[in-house]
Amino acid sequence: MKTKYFTIILCSLLIIMQGIIYTSCKKFIEVKDPNDQLNSDKVFSDSSSAVAAIVGIYSDMLTNRNLFSNSAVTLYGGMSADELYSFTPGLKDEFVKNQITQANHINIDNSFWQPAFKYIYSANLVLEKLLASHQLSSSLKNQLMGEAKFIRAFCYFHLVNLFGNVPLITSSKYQDAAIAPRASMAEVYALIINDLNDGKTLLKEQYVTSEKVRPNKWTAAAMLSRCYLYNNRWQEAESESAAIINSGQYSLESNLNNIFLKNSIEAIWQLKPVRPGFNTYEGLEILPASAFSSPTYLITPQLYNSFENIDSRKNAWIKSRIFNSDTLYYPFKYKLPNGASLTEYYMVFRLAEQYLIRAEAELNQNKLQNAITDINIIRNRAGLPNTLANNTQSLKLAIEQERQAELFCEWAHRWYDLKRTGRATDILAPIKGATWQSTDVLWPIPQQEINLNPSLTQNPGY
Repeated sequence: MKTKYFTIILCSLLIIMQGIIYTSCKKFIEVKDPNDQLNSDKVFSDSSSAVAAIVGIYSDMLTNRNLFSNSAVTLYGGMSADELYSFTPGLKDEFVKNQITQANHINIDNSFWQPAFKYIYSANLVLEKLLASHQLSSSLKNQLMGEAKFIRAFCYFHLVNLFGNVPLITSSKYQDAAIAPRASMAEVYALIINDLNDGKTLLKEQYVTSEKVRPNKWTAAAMLSRCYLYNNRWQEAESESAAIINSGQYSLESNLNNIFLKNSIEAIWQLKPVRPGFNTYEGLEILPASAFSSPTYLITPQLYNSFENIDSRKNAWIKSRIFNSDTLYYPFKYKLPNGASLTEYYMVFRLAEQYLIRAEAELNQNKLQNAITDINIIRNRAGLPNTLANNTQSLKLAIEQERQAELFCEWAHRWYDLKRTGRATDILAPIKGATWQSTDVLWPIPQQEINLNPSLTQNPGY
């Protein structure tokens, strides 16, 4: 574990120093201590190299496909919930059935656990080197520290929602990380929320580039509002989402087909594809490769039938194809599998979610009319009439429905929502049948990591 994690980080940062976008480290470098090997004076001696260290992490997130940071959370979270299934039978069916065996542990390790912790270690290393640097302006250091803390919070958010208790690593000392035990979800969320509040303070309201591909203050606030919602901190969730909505920086796209384009007016943060000839990996993974091919991932009947008949999201964001005499439905939020022209960026945070966060937070503070207003803003954009829900229970179901219709096949929203609201068993048990058990709400800790770290324990049910 010592060698595996930190040689990856070292490879990445050393290549960034040389001005080359990191693509892969095919051979691990044997090191005693990455802090001894990495000359921070070179990396953080001027603004361009310091910025490159942060930008390199974003590039790394989109360099290789099927990572949690570019498609895997959406696809595997969608299969674990009631959104997606794979057209071709195979190991992926274990996620559809929520019966994950050790045959899939290597996939979970390679796509989720390892990359998330790699970015966390990279962020920790950047934070340490920024604190030690005396060559950079305070303004630049604040910006980069805010981004590093945001990256760490972003990775931990997905780790804690997929695996529950996870090791809490806040330094680049691999000796401690190699034997780190699992911290409680409360401890992890405390770090996430603290990092995001720091990020809000350190980051500027305006983006530091002409595109929304590096986080600003409102990006940290968007993630913070979600974390407050997940922890039932309703007043704080409402405050953060309202601040974003009222900031004047973002607007809902009137045309649903424009939402996932680069520089969408609805985008709060997007990741820019970095591989030539490709747009988003979700488009590449899902869409048919040719006019004669099948889609890779299909919409479940449960999701397809959950839409109201006149919901324009169903027409704009779901596409069908006749294949071998069968009608196949598949996600169509991203509409380009590849192409030399880069027109779609990977949407991470967008304004519509903030209206739904505020609605749920308002409802849980008995501000029913305010919640109805926010729900209707999203419904009306989708061509639907105002909601008929008018009491607490019906509004809870209305918000659940709107979140499903608006955020389906995006960043495992549905999978996370069913778990955080305690609705997973109620919704999924009738669909999954005898294979479902309540412990399925968490994925297994990869056995490879347990073998390397004696302090790790396995989740119940595996």
